[in-house]
Amino acid sequence: MGGCGKILGLLSLLGLLQLARQHCYTMKLVGISSWDTPAYRLKMNMFLKNNSLSSVTTVHQDVAIPLWHLVLLQHPRKRGSGPAPSRVELPRILYNSTTKTCDFWKYIRHVSAWNNVAKLMLSKNASNMSLACPLKAGVYVMNRIQVPPDTALLKFMYHPNTIYSLEGTVYALNPKDKVSKKVLCHYEVNATIFKSC
Repeated sequence: MGGCGKILGLLSLLGLLQLARQHCYTMKLVGISSWDTPAYRLKMNMFLKNNSLSSVTTVHQDVAIPLWHLVLLQHPRKRGSGPAPSRVELPRILYNSTTKTCDFWKYIRHVSAWNNVAKLMLSKNASNMSLACPLKAGVYVMNRIQVPPDTALLKFMYHPNTIYSLEGTVYALNPKDKVSKKVLCHYEVNATIFKSC
């Protein structure tokens, strides 16, 4: 029995070590900014202690067809104090997409890397954000905007001393022509990824 218990203990320890290894990468917030309009107010707060954001969106007028446009950028790493580069490096676009909020869940299912993050942020305990078309006037709160450390994508995105920016724009699509759109708000979240083990 003693040998069997030791083997089970060793297997449990190996399992915990494997689990800990998967959680070596953490996204750390470094800054936020936003711009809004009188019809669509956005207030964001950053909490460094638990590495998360919250937002309060006040929609003063119904939006017939809201669109979310998201761009994820990887900024070039800063070089040492050597000679200046001959050309300016532009940020690398890792993700660029626009979707109607009412089609969001259909769309995000195909982007498995962010599916769990979206579920966490938009779950009933963390948010009352409406994904309906039309978006009704009201106050919408998101309390838990964060990327959990068990998100596998962090391992692949990790580059030392690299800043990532998520630029989001909310548009109102014209329901008559379904082409023209009006900007309601814009926000930017800057973060870096740390390796802890």
